[in-house]
Amino acid sequence: MLAIVEIPAAASLEETARQLGRAMDGIEFTLDDTGRYEEVPAFVAGDPDEGASFILFGIPEGEEGDAYILEFAAETDVSIPEFQKTAPDFVRHFLCEKGVDSSGYLDYSDELANALKLRGVSAAVPVE
Repeated sequence: MLAIVEIPAAASLEETARQLGRAMDGIEFTLDDTGRYEEVPAFVAGDPDEGASFILFGIPEGEEGDAYILEFAAETDVSIPEFQKTAPDFVRHFLCEKGVDSSGYLDYSDELANALKLRGVSAAVPVE
């Protein structure tokens, strides 16, 4: 499963992570200081190595940009309804049964953007 949305960089990356966490039923984002994302500052919720995570990517140092990227990724061997039973509340609201796209993923970018808009993040735009 994959979902990618763009969030305008109207506030700092840290403040945007806090705002997203509140909008997403208290999902907590923490600054990634592992170096995993190299030169891109990032805040992470969940564990990418354990199957499901959100990553809020900032603008690389020395570059200009006007938007952050929020990515949701999850891997599972169970059906979507089974996965929803153990997923965080916010995730349950945007997942639905659908087919695999041409890149081999279940793309939930539109659904994530719509779920964020319903919770006050009105400028969230799916990345196609």
